[in-house]
Amino acid sequence: MFRKMILGFIFICLPWNAVWALEINFSDASVADVVSALAKQAGVDLIMSGDSNSQKRASVYLKDATAEEAMEYILRANGFTYEKKGNMMLVSTLPQDLSQTAYKGVSREIKLKYLQAEKVSALLSKLMPSVISISGVRANSLVLRGKEGELDEAEQLIADLDAPVPQILIESKVMEISESDSIRFGLDHNSGIFKFVNGEKGEDIISTLNALMGSGKANLVANPRIATLDNHEAVINIGSRIPYAVPVSSTSSGTQWTVEYIDAGVKLKIIPQLGSENYITTFIQPEVSAISEWRTTAAGDFPVISTRNASATVRVKNGETIVVGGLISETDRVNVTRIPILGHIPFINFLFQNRTVEKAKTEIIFLITPYVL
Repeated sequence: MFRKMILGFIFICLPWNAVWALEINFSDASVADVVSALAKQAGVDLIMSGDSNSQKRASVYLKDATAEEAMEYILRANGFTYEKKGNMMLVSTLPQDLSQTAYKGVSREIKLKYLQAEKVSALLSKLMPSVISISGVRANSLVLRGKEGELDEAEQLIADLDAPVPQILIESKVMEISESDSIRFGLDHNSGIFKFVNGEKGEDIISTLNALMGSGKANLVANPRIATLDNHEAVINIGSRIPYAVPVSSTSSGTQWTVEYIDAGVKLKIIPQLGSENYITTFIQPEVSAISEWRTTAAGDFPVISTRNASATVRVKNGETIVVGGLISETDRVNVTRIPILGHIPFINFLFQNRTVEKAKTEIIFLITPYVL
């Protein structure tokens, strides 16, 4: 019946009700004939449809495989598609379309715990295009439609992926030091150029900053802590919202104005990404903005914001500190000197005092420490 075909079955002693393992050896045999022979050996009902690939031939040698396992291996290796239901196996060369199969498609609703339904649906459409997936009517659920065996695989894949997303705590200290002290104590970062430092050099800078704080030469502006999911953005914003008036309409009786706001200060965006061996890769984007001037126009006075920003990607160990320096901020400091007693008398005190405006430059330094929760 089979041309150039050698079929050898070596039975391994198993209990009477176990599945027999075989040594299977076919040489240049028709795939259809091989699958038919194995189906009889396994006691499986077989239906084969389509004949465009029925003349495919194969040479097979399998050791310690069941007849049913051998059928699956041979069908996959030769591009055949198949579907199992109970004791029936349908083998087809037709496209994988539910309308082309002997079995009706089934539907299942999967409740997701952590992943977003839209993202899982997009992933399944690429990995298992024959499975139809849409977002469910319930919150964060997914409806799958396809063949029962494929839905089993899809459900197992989703179960493996739908795991808690790690959280990362970003602990930061925002410190301010005069530019002159920064240079004096060796903390100069090339006069306003952003620098990202970690490791031993970062530890040296931290020690110096702690000493400066102890002597009152460094000021702790803020100590914010923020938690975010792995590969999600965290934003730390320290500054002011500057109000300014904007005309919205003008009539014969007058002009109507509305108040709008613009942010100015220090902002830090961080995207942490957890890697292997407890390393954390952090994308860091600092920004310093300040009002450089107020510009007078026909519509009113508007603030002009000067902004400097940079970005870097730094890889650190869990709990290791990153030092971000070089964020120079310039502010106007008003100094008032008064003549004793006379300089404090209401309405005439301005005659006995002197006001001077001094440009003060300070350096803002961030100490950023990511922790895996």
